[in-house]
Amino acid sequence: MINTPKPTKLQAIMTLMLTVGITNHVFIIPALLQIAKRDAWVSVILAVIPFALMIGLILFASSRIGTQPLPDWIRYRLGRIPAFLFQCALSLFFFVTAWFSLFDTVMWVKVTFLPYTPLIATSIILMALCLIGALKGMKAITLTSAILLPLVVILGFYVAIVNVEHKDYHLLFPLFEFGWSPVLRGVLYACSGLFELFFILFLHPYLKAPLNKKQMIILAVILFGLTLGPLTGAIVEFNPFEAAIQRYPAYEEWRIAGFGKYVSQTDFFSIYQWLSGSCIRISFALIIIADMWIKRSSRKRSALLVSVAVLLVPLSCYVFTDVMFQHLMIRYIFPANAYFIAFMTLVVFAAALVRTSKKGRSA
Repeated sequence: MINTPKPTKLQAIMTLMLTVGITNHVFIIPALLQIAKRDAWVSVILAVIPFALMIGLILFASSRIGTQPLPDWIRYRLGRIPAFLFQCALSLFFFVTAWFSLFDTVMWVKVTFLPYTPLIATSIILMALCLIGALKGMKAITLTSAILLPLVVILGFYVAIVNVEHKDYHLLFPLFEFGWSPVLRGVLYACSGLFELFFILFLHPYLKAPLNKKQMIILAVILFGLTLGPLTGAIVEFNPFEAAIQRYPAYEEWRIAGFGKYVSQTDFFSIYQWLSGSCIRISFALIIIADMWIKRSSRKRSALLVSVAVLLVPLSCYVFTDVMFQHLMIRYIFPANAYFIAFMTLVVFAAALVRTSKKGRSA
């Protein structure tokens, strides 16, 4: 572990912007467009209602947990068996999160930039980078996020501004062409990304103090903007039906962005954005898996991280085709993600309501 002061709250927010932002800004956009088409942006706006409830639950739980490790706090509140089940469920969840992020990133690299490079080569290199970050620890991840994020944000504003000439905001209307059903289904998919604000509870043990109400709301607004911005951009640039059949709409926005008269394409900048988010997200997931079972830096912790990383590589190359993965993602992964995080948040909220005696027994 790097011997540095604890991460600041700003660094924690920047880490969550990369970790959760890659889902909201990239992964979830194709699913939203396929489910709700033109009305996808309305789904995101309606998702504010359940998202606000989620923020309230997280704030309440955070005020009770403080900077205690979440598994230890659950064990103190609910007992060993519930805590063990909690750890198993979250370990599996973050393993799937890491696998999903690795698979989608490797597939994007193959489809867009390296069509003749074997998937296994790309997967090993990317996983090695993420493993190094996980072995260095959360301090290194937060510091790296603070370095990477400013340019990611600048590039995001750049592609949005450069593409203004290609945008037709009339394409956002008319609304409800296919009724309310697709819109309400889209709310679930929007919540799948927004609910990942829950991840902040796993960052708090590394901070001097948890995020306060104002800081949490600022982070929530940023995550909401990271979903709504590229989604509306894809609709007004390509029209909702064309955007819905694109595999990576956020990347396609880079394909039409140029720089002056002599540079017609700047899509290579998307590599920096995408890999920054994916590497931080996968490293974050690996660290949380290790935190569930082994607290301090040790050989056992390193062995666990290496084992998980080695297992993820073949799973990201040989288990599913891209078509199968996309079907799995839209039909199962995103809905399950929303329901699972909502359920776990309710568990943590319920644990926060439990009164404890001075001897540590729950009532």
